[in-house]
Amino acid sequence: MSSPKKITKRLVSVLSSAALTASCMAIAPVTTALTANAAGYTAAANDTSSYLFHDTFESGTDDWSARGSCKAAVSSDATYKGSKALFLSGRTAAWNGGQKSLSTTTFVPGRSYAFSACFANLTGSDPTEFKLTLQYSLNGTASYDKIAQTFANRGEFVQLYNAEYTIPAGASDLVLVVETTEETCDFYVDEIIAAPAGTKIDGPTSKVVISKGPRRGDIDLDGDITVLDLIELKRGMIRGFINKTAETNADIDQSGVIDEDDVSALQSYLVGAITEFPVVNNHLSMKDFTDKVKNTIVEKEPDSANRSKSGVTYGQIQKKSYYSTTCNRQKDVNILLPPNYDPNKQYPVMYIMHGYYEGIDRMLTKGNAEMHTREMIGNAIAEGAAKEMICVFPDVFSSPTLRACTGMDETNNQAYDNFINDLTKDLMPYMEKNYSILTGKDNTAITGFSMGGRESLLIGMKRPDLFGYIGAICPAPGVSGSFNWSSDNQPYFLMITAGSDDKTVYDNPKNYHNNFDKNGVPHIWHYVNGGYHGDNCIRAHLYNFFRIAFQN
Repeated sequence: MSSPKKITKRLVSVLSSAALTASCMAIAPVTTALTANAAGYTAAANDTSSYLFHDTFESGTDDWSARGSCKAAVSSDATYKGSKALFLSGRTAAWNGGQKSLSTTTFVPGRSYAFSACFANLTGSDPTEFKLTLQYSLNGTASYDKIAQTFANRGEFVQLYNAEYTIPAGASDLVLVVETTEETCDFYVDEIIAAPAGTKIDGPTSKVVISKGPRRGDIDLDGDITVLDLIELKRGMIRGFINKTAETNADIDQSGVIDEDDVSALQSYLVGAITEFPVVNNHLSMKDFTDKVKNTIVEKEPDSANRSKSGVTYGQIQKKSYYSTTCNRQKDVNILLPPNYDPNKQYPVMYIMHGYYEGIDRMLTKGNAEMHTREMIGNAIAEGAAKEMICVFPDVFSSPTLRACTGMDETNNQAYDNFINDLTKDLMPYMEKNYSILTGKDNTAITGFSMGGRESLLIGMKRPDLFGYIGAICPAPGVSGSFNWSSDNQPYFLMITAGSDDKTVYDNPKNYHNNFDKNGVPHIWHYVNGGYHGDNCIRAHLYNFFRIAFQN
């Protein structure tokens, strides 16, 4: 009898043949959900005959609809049982979720019933608190009553269950609601059950992670890498992939293109020829990329760059707030979306930071005069000179005790320097949770003016793993450190802008330039004749930085 390894080799050989290309077009999609058994849960041994309803979403939404501005749809990305779950996405408030009307003929006010639902999220806070609620009318007034609520870590299914919930006497217009208590993340809900009071309804028996995010090679999303993934890879190349995660996992060599090299890598892995997938690095080195773009740098932007132009679409400015665990309070942020922002696409992100005593509008709309950053980036995108991107304008002052800067002293300096924690622990996760973004150093840039320039240098030097493109405009003094990066963890690009008429930080930007020069760090030294500590240096820098970021 042939060994399992020989059988696998023969099967891989058959699957990689030319015949597979034609046959894949007829292959039915492989189930992509992470089922209860795949996750390691013990299946419930309930007698379902007594259930008043049992919604599994295998054939549709089972009369559930979206509540608020979100969307309700069936998804196979994460399930507790079976191959489908209800997916609530695009939520802008905690009360946005799913809803289902209940008949008072079946659910009689004043009587008790058992309710159960299994919730999970893959992108929200860790943990997130979920809530099962009854909405009803009483004497003409809308009322809400908690049935069950509990926390779950990201990537875990959790059961919300109440064996004896009593519907308020006199209630009418009953609506069962699935929601969160505070978070606005997308979430999944599965196995929603109603039954007579006291009915035992089993849920997940342990908190098992259902997804660890993208995993190269796992294209059918079942948690394992098998020959079935090769089938899905071939199928996806012909007919398209089932979702973004499957497509991400299919780019096995991380080249940015799904092609025969990915097929070859997966075949080699399956037959044991390799134990790790290769990674193709298509990026130029910091030196080579800097050399490539240095001749494109202009001293000052053309006047037309700041003007609104007929026929050009400009991005929407959103004023948002997020909870900063670093500062123990809500913090405001401006978010400039790319023109025609599409939540089904993913965009790189640029963080643009203000200076001392300034706020979130300074780098976007309110400078020494009126800023036209929205027009500048919109025109660059329309010309094809810049990538579509999301620009984020944060409140850089990050004190856990002070709400705003009170003076130019060491206490306030430390609050600005503390922004690295607010950014990496609070703001970046908020962006990832609420917007469709690309992550990693390839897709993340940071720049800033004055004190914000100091912070962009500090943050860029400390976290080159997160930021591939770093800029500083008239940066304030105070940056210390190696003024270098290890050869295997460099950013792709560094640019320092200074003005000849800067009467605030004077020659301090040149000191940074000299330090990087001394250490052989490739960078752009951008000197603006007539540039002062303000708008004209900022505009000149952003004009260039927008066109260079995310281009390597």
